[in-house]
Amino acid sequence: MRSEKPVRIGPVPARRQTKHFRDSDHAARLFDGRFQVGIGVYDGISALLAGKWQFDFAWVSSFCCSATAGLPDVGVIGPEDILRVVRCVRRLVDLPIVVDLDSGYGDAVKVFHVVEAMARAGAAGLCIEDNPTSKRCSLYDGYQRALAPIQEHVARLRAAQAAVAGAGVPCRIIARTEALVAGMGLEEALTRAQAYAENGADAVFIQSLDATGGEVLDFGRAWKGGTPLFIAPTRLPQVTRKDFADVGISHMIFANQGLRAAHAAIDRTFGTLAQAESAAAVSADISTVAAVADLVGARKVVELESLLASKLPGAAGPARVARPRVSPNVLPHLGVHPEDKPVISASPTRYRQRKLLPG
Repeated sequence: MRSEKPVRIGPVPARRQTKHFRDSDHAARLFDGRFQVGIGVYDGISALLAGKWQFDFAWVSSFCCSATAGLPDVGVIGPEDILRVVRCVRRLVDLPIVVDLDSGYGDAVKVFHVVEAMARAGAAGLCIEDNPTSKRCSLYDGYQRALAPIQEHVARLRAAQAAVAGAGVPCRIIARTEALVAGMGLEEALTRAQAYAENGADAVFIQSLDATGGEVLDFGRAWKGGTPLFIAPTRLPQVTRKDFADVGISHMIFANQGLRAAHAAIDRTFGTLAQAESAAAVSADISTVAAVADLVGARKVVELESLLASKLPGAAGPARVARPRVSPNVLPHLGVHPEDKPVISASPTRYRQRKLLPG
């Protein structure tokens, strides 16, 4: 049923955001039966670029979010840090969001509250791994690996499903097993994944450090649990989309390549500037100010200013200030959705946004 997704060869315009994003659309789109490719995001710029290139979904990565805070991915940042990124991404792009929740940030009670907050913020999928709460990123070398008992992780997953049900929003729970990373072998990975699928997981995420891809592909062939399968092939870069799809893996994530590309570019640019006489030394190798301004919608602010000016106290009316037509994309670029109708202050009087919108 699954087929390899065609490789894109150029940027595609992002979907027009003419209405407030619907969580139900995102959850359904994330699990629509197609082979899907996600991209790791960690801030507004990376989210907008993910939308520009029309990835199937955005992966909010704890590896990337930790790195942008200057911290290792060892559970130091908290759920509020991840939640802030989720809300930022949700505001900017019409993509399903899958959130890396590490091991859930605590016991089942803590998992319940974290999952409820993420689901209400608009996440389409939440990934919880079977590491202990003192997690260590699976990509870091030199750590002794020990996983949480199956029963403990099952309790997390049940709490997560209860939280989603209580929130009353569509959101899927993805159970990630690190059994292959911990050297426990294929049978243990399958046993854990099966237990998770039988106790509330809507999908399974299998992680491996085997550069040949053999472990992951063997898992895909042996998996009979009936759920979608996720993979982030950071350590197996030679394995293709088709290879994964052929063994039943449904979702592939380029989880941290964007952050690593940014790190390399900034490091290179800073290194050049440290020895340079002028900014001309890097001008040809960096984005223009105009390119960044266009991506974040800076030019659309002019339209919004015209709209607001036409309705301020003391304005002479239509004869004095023409009623502007506003692009439907203007307000979302500024973090405001027309259907939300938030209150906008214009001291000393408060005006409701719906009074400002064109009829």
